[in-house]
This record gives sequence, C-alpha cells and structure tokens, in this order.
Amino acid sequence: MAHGTVERQGAKAPAGPERVGGAGWTAAWLTGAVTLSAEGALALVVYFLAGLRDEHYFAAGFSAYVGYLLVAVVTVVVLGLAGMTGSAAVVLPVVRLARWSARRTGRAETLRWSLAVCGAFATAAAVCSGVPAVLLGGSWTVLPLVLVAAFLGLVPAVLCARAVTVLRGTGVRFGLAGVVSACGLTVPAVVLVGGLVAYVTGLIQAYEPPRLTAAQLVGTWTDDQGGTLALRADGTAVADGLDVPTAEAASGGDASERCSGSGAWARSAAPSGTPQLDLSVGGCTEGIGWQFGGTEEKPTLFFWIGDPDSLDRYTLHRGSTAP
Repeated sequence: MAHGTVERQGAKAPAGPERVGGAGWTAAWLTGAVTLSAEGALALVVYFLAGLRDEHYFAAGFSAYVGYLLVAVVTVVVLGLAGMTGSAAVVLPVVRLARWSARRTGRAETLRWSLAVCGAFATAAAVCSGVPAVLLGGSWTVLPLVLVAAFLGLVPAVLCARAVTVLRGTGVRFGLAGVVSACGLTVPAVVLVGGLVAYVTGLIQAYEPPRLTAAQLVGTWTDDQGGTLALRADGTAVADGLDVPTAEAASGGDASERCSGSGAWARSAAPSGTPQLDLSVGGCTEGIGWQFGGTEEKPTLFFWIGDPDSLDRYTLHRGSTAP
C-alpha cells in the first residue's frame, strides 16, 4: 500500500509557477499594457526617423507647433488605450493559455513553452487575416508578414507579463511592472534622441532636395492631369494646361485656372539661397518660385498653394527630355 502511494506521488506533473490572485493578474495586465504601448511608440519612432531619409516637409510657426503637440498627446493616449486593450484581449489570454496547456500536457510552463504558444497564436492570426486577403486578390506575402509582426509584437509583452506572475509577492510584482514602465518610456526616447543626433552630426544622411542644374531642368514636366511644361535649352518655355493660382488665390482665396502659353524660364536662387525655377509664361505664372523636390533620379518641380504651412502644393513630375 505504501509502495503504491509513493508511485502516485512520483507521477505527479512538474511543478508550475505559483498561482496568482487578482492583484497579481492586475500587475501582469499593467505590465503587458506598458510593453505593448512601448513597442508601438518604438515602432513610430523608428518609422519617423526612417522617414527623414525620404522627401518630407514640416510646417513651421506657432500654430504648427501647437498642432504637433496635440498630435503627440493624442498619440500617447491612443497608444495607452491600445496597450491596455491588447493586454486584456491578447496578452493575458496567451499567458493563461500557456499555463493551462502546460498543466494539461503534464509539462512545466517554461519560457520555451510560452514562446511556442506565442508562435501558435501568431500563426492563427496570420491565417485568419492572410487567407481572406489572398482570397480577395492580395499577395501571399501577407501571411509571413503578419506572422512575423504578430510574433515579434506579442513575445515581449507575454514574457514580461509571465515574469510578473512567476514572482512571489504582490509588491515585487508591481515593482517589476514599474521597472517595465520605466524602460518602456526610456527606450523610445533614447532611440529618438540618438537618431536625431545621428542626423544632425551627419552620421545618417537626411533628405535634401536635388540641386538641379539648368541642363537637368531642360525637358518636359507633367502634373499627371494633362498639364505639361516644356523647358527648352534656349531658355524658352511652353505651358499647356498648367493649374496655377489666380489673382484671387494670391490675395487669400483658393481659386486656380489652367494656364497655357509660351514664355521664358531661368534657374535662380530663392531668398534662402536654395536654387529654384523662375517661369514667366503668358503672364499667368509671374511671381511663382518653383522649388525642386524628389530625388536626382526622379526630380519634381513644385510651388506651395497658399500658406506653405498647409503643406499643400502643386507638383510637376519629370517627363521626357526636350530636344
């Protein structure tokens, strides 16, 4: 009889993490929420820094800065709400699923087991979102992209939340939640400051508009809506259907008209010292300084419509080379 008792005790499942109560799961939920929010903030910071290498323009002035501040505040609030929702809807269920499945299979709930459950969840998410996209005519690349994004986004939050549940003591659990919160605020800020310093010092090259020469300006430019501008090597220009602002727009309105005619062009310098195109065609383009945008390979000509802080512009793209 005693021998049978010993056998049953030896066959018991491996010990798992200590059971946690309501306060422990609250700490885990907060930890998962902060981790998800920090991941979102880091992704936005990386996206912003990477975008500085591409063509971009920022509005200036007091109203623009107030707008940027409001966008930042709204972004922080949205990230916080998204993190709390995602932690409750995804992170905690995955942590519980890893614990439940480990016990059901007689295994210990290890980090490897938690990673496997994260992989299973990411696979399910990829199939549920990727298959309908493919059936609707999308690319099969949606499946691996969603799989990788879901796995990489889920793993840090799940492991941090799991660590909270493994610790003993409510105070220690909330202490770990505080540490994760501090790191979540620090890492995106450090990456942002480091990236800006890299751009300022020239370690990473930020976008600069092309400085087109007169020879590079020669050719046909189009607005992709039927309007064209032909710049010839002898300094003459022919416009056909350019959409330029009228006198009413120049005085504060937003009216424009299609301009056609012939005239002259020259490469000059703007008051800031950057090169620009001066164009005089039929009197309808007087006073407009065309700036250079795009890249050396795909240059553009543009001018701001109304206040430059609106970032609304009329753009011509490079067409064929003029004879």
